[in-house]
Amino acid sequence: MKKLVLKLIFGFIILPLSLAGTLFYLNKNGFFDIGKVEVILENPPPGQEQFLRPHVDRLEASLDKYKGMSLWNIKLKAVSRDVKMMNWVESLNIKRSWPTTLSVRVRPYEVKLLYMGKGGKLVPIIKGGELLDPVEGKQAPDVVLLEGESFMKKAELRKKAVDVVEQIPAEGSFSRKTISEIRYDNKEGFWMTMIKTGIQVKMGEDQVSLKSARVSQVVDYLESRQFDARVIDANLSKKVLVRLRKGP
Repeated sequence: MKKLVLKLIFGFIILPLSLAGTLFYLNKNGFFDIGKVEVILENPPPGQEQFLRPHVDRLEASLDKYKGMSLWNIKLKAVSRDVKMMNWVESLNIKRSWPTTLSVRVRPYEVKLLYMGKGGKLVPIIKGGELLDPVEGKQAPDVVLLEGESFMKKAELRKKAVDVVEQIPAEGSFSRKTISEIRYDNKEGFWMTMIKTGIQVKMGEDQVSLKSARVSQVVDYLESRQFDARVIDANLSKKVLVRLRKGP
């Protein structure tokens, strides 16, 4: 009976106190001081690595202040507040990687569109129509450009533009990859310019996915017949109207 009691005392009192004392001693003498702060990108949008690299570098630099602090004592909420100040971060997860690493995993927003700002700088636009900090052209991701001051003035119009471009296929004869810019007309809705041919495509505001499929078929037909189109009007109920640059 006494042996059992002694084992219980050792297991539930002496051993935990010894471990606590050891950890306290190690912590006090810098064993858990942060030597590395790692920033890990989770699911970065394809093709936007060049855009994200400077942002990650700045985030890592801002977190350097935590080096030398105790990983045991650091307040993760304080670190979280610092990271959330970065408007390109959609979500994050912070954890302690013992004994000396602070691990910060961030999921970045995907840039959906760009707007040409003052001085030629490009303003990234994310899913809710929110604007990120302007970037130089060499850093900007390869996405469609918005044209017109109304996009800068109206957040709801930017959000609508994002919704429209999301309904256009990523690949194909008429796709996000073949569109250079989008503009908006109060009466006619969205217009799009194709990169290769300069064709103006009138898309309107609704049934964008269906209209995109129709435009893609028309583009394939025009290319096969070597017709030089100027305008494709897809904003019709059941057909697509094509205006050629040089009529017969």
